[in-house]
Amino acid sequence: MSKVFRIICIAALLAVCWAGTVSASEQLVRVAIQPTLHGFPAWWDVDTGRDKEAGLRFELQLYPSGAPQNEALAAGQWDVGMMGIAPAVLAALRFDARIIGISNNESETNDIWVRPDSPLLKAKGAVADFPDIYGAPADWRGKRILVTTISTGHYVLAATLRALGLTERDVQVTNIEQGQAVTAFETGQGDIVCLWAPFSYMANARGWKKVSSGRAAGAMVPGFIVARKEFVEQNSELAARWLKTYMANIDRMRSDPKNAEQALNRFYTDFCGMKLPSELLRYEFELRPLFPVDEQIQLMKDPNGAVKWAADFVGFFVGQGTLRDRDVERLKSINFGIYPGIMERVKAMQ
Repeated sequence: MSKVFRIICIAALLAVCWAGTVSASEQLVRVAIQPTLHGFPAWWDVDTGRDKEAGLRFELQLYPSGAPQNEALAAGQWDVGMMGIAPAVLAALRFDARIIGISNNESETNDIWVRPDSPLLKAKGAVADFPDIYGAPADWRGKRILVTTISTGHYVLAATLRALGLTERDVQVTNIEQGQAVTAFETGQGDIVCLWAPFSYMANARGWKKVSSGRAAGAMVPGFIVARKEFVEQNSELAARWLKTYMANIDRMRSDPKNAEQALNRFYTDFCGMKLPSELLRYEFELRPLFPVDEQIQLMKDPNGAVKWAADFVGFFVGQGTLRDRDVERLKSINFGIYPGIMERVKAMQ
C-alpha cells in the first residue's frame, strides 16, 4: 500500500468518525485538502460541526501535494479542493477543473532555505532589484537543491534562479516530497531546500536560514480553490453552499486570528499528524494574506489579477517543457480555468 493511499484512507476514516450519523437531508461534499493553511477552513467546519449546521457533510481527503491530488481528481474522487497554483492550472488544462476561489497569498511562505554555515549567507542583495535574495550567482552555481518539482516551490526556485541570471542547468535539482525533504536536509542531503508552509516553519525551528521566497524573487504565488467540472455544472448550488462555509471561516481567520490559531494547532496535530511549535503558528496569519469574498470576485475578474498570476505561471510551465503552445492557447480560451460564478453566488447569499 502506497504512502499516499494510506494517508487518504486514514483521512477518510477520521472524516467518518467526526461526521457521526449522517442525516438523509445532509448533502455530501468530498473535499481534497493538503496539510497546510488552505486545508484548514474545511477541516474547521467538520471539527465544529458547522458543515452539518449548513445541511452538508464534508468527507475530507488528505494529500501530501497537488500531484497526487490531481491523480485523484482524474478518477473523480473529490468534488472541491485547495491546492497551489501549479496543480490548479494543470487541473484546469487536463481535467477541465474550475478555479472558483483564492485560498490565500502564499508568496512569502513558498521559500528557500540553507543551513547556517551556507556560503549563500555571506551576501544579501547581490543582484540589483532583489535585495532579499541571499548569495551571489557564483554561490548558487552547482548546488544540489531539494524541491518538489512542478509545484509552487519549483516555481519560486525558477524565479529565484532567473533573478540571479541562472537556470536549472546551473544547479542540481532533486525531486522530493515536502516531508521527505525536511528529513533529508536534516540528515545532510542537499545544499538548499525549497519548502512551503508549514514545512518552512519546521525549517525555521531547526535554525535554517531563508535565502529567498516568492515575494523576494518577484513571483506572486496564490493558492486556489478548485472544483471538479461536473460538480460545478451539475451541483452549482451545492458548490456555492460549500464555498460559503469555507469563506465564512476565512472571515473568522481574518477577524479573530488568535482563536483560529488554536484550532489550526489541532488541525496540524490531530488531523495532519504534524507537531509545530505553537509560537510559529502565528506566521500562518501574519505571512499569508487572505481575501474576502468581494476582493476575490474582483481579483478573479481583473485581467491583472488571478488571470495574470495564472498566465505567469503558465510561462514557467512552458519553460520547463511541461506545456506546449497549444496548451497555452487552450488555457487562454478557458480563462485559465478561473470561474468567478460560484463566488458571485456566495456573495448573493450573504
